[in-house]
Amino acid sequence: MTLRERCNFPLLDCRHYRQAINDAVEKVVDSGQTILSDGVRGFEEDFAAWLGGGLSAEHCLGVGNGTDALELAMRCAGVEPGEGVIVPSFTAYATVAAILRVGAHPIFVDVEPGRPVLSLMEVERRVAEKETSPRIRAVIAVHLYGEACDLHSLRELCNRHSLALIEDCAQATGTMYAGHSIGTWGDFAAFSFYPTKNLAALGDGGMLVIGKQAEASLLAKARRMRLYGWNDRREAVQFGANSRLDEVQAWILSGKLADLDEKIKARRRLAQKYREHLSSWVGEMGITLPEEGMNWSHSYHLYVITVDPAKRQEILAKGASAGIPYAVHYPLACHQHSYIAQQPGGLQHPLPHSERLADSVLSLPLNPYLTDEDVHTVSRHLHSVLADL
Repeated sequence: MTLRERCNFPLLDCRHYRQAINDAVEKVVDSGQTILSDGVRGFEEDFAAWLGGGLSAEHCLGVGNGTDALELAMRCAGVEPGEGVIVPSFTAYATVAAILRVGAHPIFVDVEPGRPVLSLMEVERRVAEKETSPRIRAVIAVHLYGEACDLHSLRELCNRHSLALIEDCAQATGTMYAGHSIGTWGDFAAFSFYPTKNLAALGDGGMLVIGKQAEASLLAKARRMRLYGWNDRREAVQFGANSRLDEVQAWILSGKLADLDEKIKARRRLAQKYREHLSSWVGEMGITLPEEGMNWSHSYHLYVITVDPAKRQEILAKGASAGIPYAVHYPLACHQHSYIAQQPGGLQHPLPHSERLADSVLSLPLNPYLTDEDVHTVSRHLHSVLADL
């Protein structure tokens, strides 16, 4: 099997979890229950227990995908059309798509210098300007690549200004902050189970997590919201959508949750191997490597370094020729997308750190099934390419 094949996440999960997938299909066929039945309820319970932080199954709602989870989080938080939601511009576009689906305005802020997470200073500045902006109702803390935002500070800021804190955990299942799982710090959190994620479905899937301080009325509202806004008599009593995690995916995810901690440990070990191989080249080759935090642990959904922007395309091309699947997550910050540039309001502040990352990030192959030799092969190849440029 080639390195490119070993880096193919969806096929790998299919092969390694064949029995769990077959068992899930058999359970659904035998029960005849395909929507919001024992599989979904069981997975919500299992996921809540895995997250910890005092959450119960009532606080976890399996939904259609991570984007839906973000949209429903904003609607539960009371975000109205025309209001503002603070979001980093350097993130997967899905985060911004969810804001637009609510009819709200993305209020773009820059990331920390050299890190793909919200700059607390920039968030503070935008909140201070809110009298001349759309009313800001929420902050979305995106834990990009598996890194963690400064949740203590963001929680304090949101409390002080009566803003909802929404964690976008799509790329950070397994990331820990101050000894607790991300997704347990905000008023709401959104997880994605897209096939490339640390916990991956066989298709789409997501989880909306509602903070443990939520009142029972909000928990009930959220459950109605994922199913047309229906009450027990199937009467629409509020806004609702059609966003349901299906039974097959739920059973598969429950099966894969059983060894998720071991898979994340494998990611961390392989990331350390990359660091051992690459750290001596940081100054010489002009690259930077992802760092662990003093009070948080990376889950390494992606292993993303930065390189000289002038060299990135050549690295990608030579990697493709050698069968090494380097990638770029993401070549554009969200404010640089043409559709966003056409929206009213425009960009109100420069975002130099976001644009610098978009120009320089490079994802190295990483999944829990790679070997130490695979990591060594990638590292040697990257070194040889950089040495020739």
